[in-house]
Amino acid sequence: MKITSSNTCFFSFGPDDSFISKSYEGLRYHSLPPTLLTLITSGSVLDVHWASLGQTPTSWILSFRDSSSTHNLAWGTSIPPRLEKVLSKLTPSPHLRVFLGQEGSYIAWDPTFVRWAGLPDRLEDTLQSWLTPAGWRAGPPRMVSWGPADAFFAMSEYGDVAYRLGPRAPDEWPIWRETVEEWKAERGFRWSAVAYLALDPIVSDQFVALRNDGTWAGSIADENSTALEAFAQNFFRRMAKPKARAKSQSPPPGTQEPRNGNYANGTPARVVEPTPEELEVYKQWSTSTGLLLASALAATVPTATPSPAPSTPTTAPKRRAPKKLQIRSQSSSASIPRPASDPSTQPPSARVPQANLLTSFPYVPPTVTTCVQPVCALQKADPNGLRACKHDVERLLRASGTYGYEWLRQERLRWHPDRFGRLCAEEWRDEGRKLAEEMFKIIDILIADLESARANGDR
Repeated sequence: MKITSSNTCFFSFGPDDSFISKSYEGLRYHSLPPTLLTLITSGSVLDVHWASLGQTPTSWILSFRDSSSTHNLAWGTSIPPRLEKVLSKLTPSPHLRVFLGQEGSYIAWDPTFVRWAGLPDRLEDTLQSWLTPAGWRAGPPRMVSWGPADAFFAMSEYGDVAYRLGPRAPDEWPIWRETVEEWKAERGFRWSAVAYLALDPIVSDQFVALRNDGTWAGSIADENSTALEAFAQNFFRRMAKPKARAKSQSPPPGTQEPRNGNYANGTPARVVEPTPEELEVYKQWSTSTGLLLASALAATVPTATPSPAPSTPTTAPKRRAPKKLQIRSQSSSASIPRPASDPSTQPPSARVPQANLLTSFPYVPPTVTTCVQPVCALQKADPNGLRACKHDVERLLRASGTYGYEWLRQERLRWHPDRFGRLCAEEWRDEGRKLAEEMFKIIDILIADLESARANGDR
């Protein structure tokens, strides 16, 4: 099996909002079982290689280097007996990986063995398909994780990936499903590009997923959101920032630069700064669009109806829903501004209108849709279409003042047809999804243009 570095980062969800994680920032934890907390804080643990929290406070496993610099293992009293028997005979090493699920399910492996029990049927079928009498056909596991409703994710060392949202996923894992749909919709995305993914084995729709390009998504209880965000931002070792390139030379005096998106003799126009008028147009469009989407989002949230006071004691209140963290890039998350149309960036005086699902589309303002290329003019002539071409959309978005690769990636998410469709009234949903898909594809092209420019050394 491929040897995994002892510097491997991990995040393990536990019962009652507990967790333990390790990244290049260091070790973090919350509400750990008393026995595990005592072990970690006693001075006996110099370095943690891996940890996994189970369904109960006495179900946990810790792989670590002790005060004598010896690799060691410790576990709680409620881990599955068969797993305890395996661990008691195992020579501790920094390469052990374990995931503890519900009802005694588990998987454990290192370069010398692999054992599992009680896995979801389809996950077990996946692991069996990676094996042949001669050994691993697709390589040994790199990461394996599962949760309620038969949701799971597994990746082999050779990059084979299998996942399942579960038969009740729309109810059990809505944020995880939305993340899967968004990533699958990205051009060129492959699941083998996932660097780390862990599902909560106990609570539906709590997870963290990171990609090799730094993009990540996660969902967790409010009090732990800061820790999950810190884990994502410190998962990769920080690299020194490259030196800035010299700025390109200005055009010769007397030369007029063409507007964004206009072409002359088949050559793309140089990008110029937006005019004050364009800045104002974008500001008005982004504000109205943000409020419109916020109003539609509010309409999708079920309204709680008060119930009569019970005459007998009731069960504990329902657990709070996990919080979805914004998808962002680790490489520059600290400096990435949110799209200006995000309602959370609006001043307090900007009141969200009454909750209403969408029945119309926030078209690009006509003052910006000025591209006159024949192909674009023909495209915009369709009254049922977006009424804007790639060049018009680029001109509008550049007036945000924050136009760039990471900003566009976040802006694109708001126009994902499935997400946008859920904000539309039923009678207008098909039309709304179609228009959002056009916007989504145009932004996807703009992102590809920036990637190409970056590869060619342009700005």
